[in-house]
Amino acid sequence: MSDQPLPPDPARRRFFRSFAGAVATSVGSMLGMVQTLQQTSAEAARELLGADPVLAARVGAAAAPAMGPAVVDASTAGYRAPFRWDGDILRLVDQRRLPESLVDIEVTGASEAINAMNDGALLGASVQAQVAAATLAVIAGRTSQSKPFARRATIRGAANAFRLNRPGSGPMAAALDRMLALLDELGLEIPGDAVAAEFRAEAERIIAEAVEDHGALVAHAIALMPGDPGSPLHLLVPGSTGAMGGGQFGTALSVPMTMHHEGRQVHVLVPEGRPFFEGSRIAAWELRQAGVPHAVLTDAAAPGCIANDEVRVVLIGADRIAANGDVIATAGTYALALSAMASGIPFLVCATTNAVDSNVAEGADATIEEGRPTMILRAMGQRVAPDGSVVRNPLQDLVPAALVTAFALETGPVAAPFDAGLAAAVARATARRSSSRGFAALVTARTAAAEGTPGTEPAPAAVDVAALRNRSTYVPPAQPASAPAGTPAGAPVAQAPAGAPAGQSPVEQASEAGAG
Repeated sequence: MSDQPLPPDPARRRFFRSFAGAVATSVGSMLGMVQTLQQTSAEAARELLGADPVLAARVGAAAAPAMGPAVVDASTAGYRAPFRWDGDILRLVDQRRLPESLVDIEVTGASEAINAMNDGALLGASVQAQVAAATLAVIAGRTSQSKPFARRATIRGAANAFRLNRPGSGPMAAALDRMLALLDELGLEIPGDAVAAEFRAEAERIIAEAVEDHGALVAHAIALMPGDPGSPLHLLVPGSTGAMGGGQFGTALSVPMTMHHEGRQVHVLVPEGRPFFEGSRIAAWELRQAGVPHAVLTDAAAPGCIANDEVRVVLIGADRIAANGDVIATAGTYALALSAMASGIPFLVCATTNAVDSNVAEGADATIEEGRPTMILRAMGQRVAPDGSVVRNPLQDLVPAALVTAFALETGPVAAPFDAGLAAAVARATARRSSSRGFAALVTARTAAAEGTPGTEPAPAAVDVAALRNRSTYVPPAQPASAPAGTPAGAPVAQAPAGAPAGQSPVEQASEAGAG
């Protein structure tokens, strides 16, 4: 085991408990939430460190621009938002420099944002979607004096570039769809300044909704955690699913962080996350800044740690969720899901409903993104494969629904059968977001396109959280006797085990029963 972080100082503990609690319980208006959270970030830095280090360094560098970007020691930074919106410029934390340094990079257009995503400076489906929406708003502002047709073509071209760059991201598609629906609704007659204002308001709503949704899903996920609240809980969380990958708050990684600052003993195993090393560089940095006990391990060792009974729960984020519950997630999660099922522990997906793509019936229909070969051929400046080697660098895995125990969404937990539950969750989220002009325009356009389509989704059964948390009473729904397509021969089939022992958690029973 690696050295553990020192207990957080009282000021830091107070901030994280206040911040996580406020987000996780927020049910009020989202108006102004983005500005409030960014102010909170700066205030937290001043409270914990006496000043905002990045801001102070930038002010000092303003008089000597030749010195380059401000560089701050990341080990003392506390909570940081991964991006800030400063007028017509987006300032991103360059995640390639973590865990050593905090350095801002500036984004004023789509090419800079896309390069940041491709180069590893901005990782995480949720935060990338938010930055894409904000970038479109920046472009709308910068083209406000252009001819309407030119402005429209520029915005659409930028949106298409984002979509082609992240074809496997549900949040990216959702954000782009509503921004473009807003563009269509505004038409060509509205002045450019008004288009820019509407685009900025819509992008801010997308960002604020993500914060509120993440807080809600974290609260639902915590309610599903096994064991007595007074007992230690060991979790395994792959990928970058904290604030850096989430935008302001996070998804899967924010579960143990919130639990820790509520006073529960948690320990997190963090797979390193090749090839970007987002686990060891980013997730572990966030956990250490929050004072959460954790250990980094190699990706290959993670399934073995599950088999060795070192983990009680596996928590993952999701890039895209098919209508049937198949999940597209960061590379390596398929092996974790298989190991979790074989070991009888819950495999919980923490995601928002904008990752659910009803147009993708099953995971086999989804795009699996492939990364560039360079990062596989070289490491630390040295070649690690011979010349002429063919490289495969899939960035995502397909996890069949049969390996998923449950989903923790912002609308609540969803257990098997997933198709009806996910459809109902999306319907509830759609109703809640209908006050957004861009989202309302998107719903109207989709409704018009689907007029005359017969059939409706069946109503899902209510999710009994208490039963999910109590192995002795939970009865999982019937599952197919055969494994889904893509499950290797010899893998456990999703079916209820005979004589399931009492005293284990609800989600654990669902996992052993193959409740997904």
